[in-house]
Amino acid sequence: MFTNKLYIYLYARIEFLNMKSILLLDGDESFGFRFAKDFSDKYKIHLLFPRSGIENYLESIMVLPDNFDYIINNFNVPFYSSNVAYMNMIDKIQELINSRLKNGKKILISNQMVYASSPELKTEEHITVPETKYGKIMLNTEELVKDNAHYIIIRSGMIYGKCTYNIYTDILTAIRGNISLKLDNRVTLNPVLNSDISMVVEMAMDDIDRDTINVGGDDAMTLYQFGRHLYDSVREDKCPFIKIENSSVLNYSMDSCRARKMYKIKFTGLEDIDFLNFMR
Repeated sequence: MFTNKLYIYLYARIEFLNMKSILLLDGDESFGFRFAKDFSDKYKIHLLFPRSGIENYLESIMVLPDNFDYIINNFNVPFYSSNVAYMNMIDKIQELINSRLKNGKKILISNQMVYASSPELKTEEHITVPETKYGKIMLNTEELVKDNAHYIIIRSGMIYGKCTYNIYTDILTAIRGNISLKLDNRVTLNPVLNSDISMVVEMAMDDIDRDTINVGGDDAMTLYQFGRHLYDSVREDKCPFIKIENSSVLNYSMDSCRARKMYKIKFTGLEDIDFLNFMR
């Protein structure tokens, strides 16, 4: 009996040591939270969280060993954020990753707002001339990640799903309490469930290199329309959410046909989800 237990322990230990290692920045936010949940039994995942302050976050990167097989940069801020200093840290963190972590394949979770706004669906080849500060910072971050020998750029839609925090959890909290919430109604994006993008990123890690891929659902809507859809899905009273629409309308809807074909994935639509269950 002891011998069998020892054998099982040693086998499990060898399996663990042979696992590839991943550094995942911002493991609380929607994609990072889901990726760690989905693949912690397949990879050694080291999570970094920015909750303790951005200065501590940068220091945490500085002291990391340079021995990760993959570095997933999921650090981000909301596109509607008014905190310019925090937003400016997006590309600064990629610069730090490039200089400090030379080894390992870099995977950047970018955003569809790097494209130029237009009515048509945008493929990966669409012109990238962003109109917003957020889009310009994300595009600059994409250029930085291209300085690495091996990289993937994931141009994501508006990621939602169960996690520790993001705008999705704020919307759920507002719905539960019937609280007024101001939501952007100017920018059209593609909502994408965090489990869907988690699956695509994991399949793409070894499948493509020095490449860019769109990952977003088929639905296209503003943040206000998204929040209103969630509210109306679980409540029958009047929605108290407030539209923010004090600037030009921008349409960043994109085509994720390449990801669907490559990985045979059907992206989850909003109509496929029981949001009442998600509220629990």
